[in-house]
Amino acid sequence: MRTYLECIPCIIEQAIDVTNQLTQDEEKREELIQKVLMTLSGVSYHHPPPYLGREAHRVIRKVLNNHDPFFKLKREFNHVAKKLYPSLKEKVNGSSDPFVYAVRMAIAGNIIDFGPRHHFELMKTIDQALSTKPAIDDTESLREDSKEASMILYLGDNAGETFFDKILIEQMPPEDIYYGVRGFPVINDATSEDAYYASLDQVAKVISSGSDAPGTILKDCSEEFKNLFDRADLVIAKGHGNYETLREVKGKKLYFLLMVKCKIIARDLGCSVGDFVVKCVENRAKGVGKTKQASAAHGIKTE
Repeated sequence: MRTYLECIPCIIEQAIDVTNQLTQDEEKREELIQKVLMTLSGVSYHHPPPYLGREAHRVIRKVLNNHDPFFKLKREFNHVAKKLYPSLKEKVNGSSDPFVYAVRMAIAGNIIDFGPRHHFELMKTIDQALSTKPAIDDTESLREDSKEASMILYLGDNAGETFFDKILIEQMPPEDIYYGVRGFPVINDATSEDAYYASLDQVAKVISSGSDAPGTILKDCSEEFKNLFDRADLVIAKGHGNYETLREVKGKKLYFLLMVKCKIIARDLGCSVGDFVVKCVENRAKGVGKTKQASAAHGIKTE
């Protein structure tokens, strides 16, 4: 998915928010924003938004000399979600259909975001998600595919949201489940540290993408991750960043679970801002057999 002009203010707003939080030095703030703008001015908008986000946040970390500017925010989200986890799990397990409610709970967790619309009300969103049918709802297809899959790759999104993902993973039958996280800190996205804090290693094998992009740009990921992505029978991807970077991947069946937070994603999906989405996407690779495709330089071809 390409970057649209409307995406740029969101990236700049993040840069300004980070700067205001971490330094009172007006000259440092100006330097940061100027360098972010200069960097983005040289990047093609044919790349997906997380590509530009990656470049912007590399500048932010360098200028501020801080490898993880959102560390305190992520820790706060993790602590809040950990306290909520037992009651949320109990609510799902006591429901009429635990799998359906676990899917909705996982989507509710996607509101924990420091990207678009980062001022959120978590409990209100949870109640709304549990009582509202998703605008795009491929939950039953996901249920059946998860039963048939031998190996699932579940791609996480934000810190704290990891606890919500854990509730859904606990409802899935395969023993061979991998939980993918970012390779390095970027915004408030989950890394291995956040996954282990949520004890996700008890229900899945934690794997790093090896990338610092706030999404899954396959060509930037480690060989181990790309091979695992290729071998997975089923890929479940959370959040905007994963949708923006993976929705055009060919030869792979993917399920996207997210809360729509901006007009660009709403337009692309054909729904409204604030909607909950469980969408299955399967782009067939024209004229490319599975074996041939799997060996194509470890890269998944995109449109």
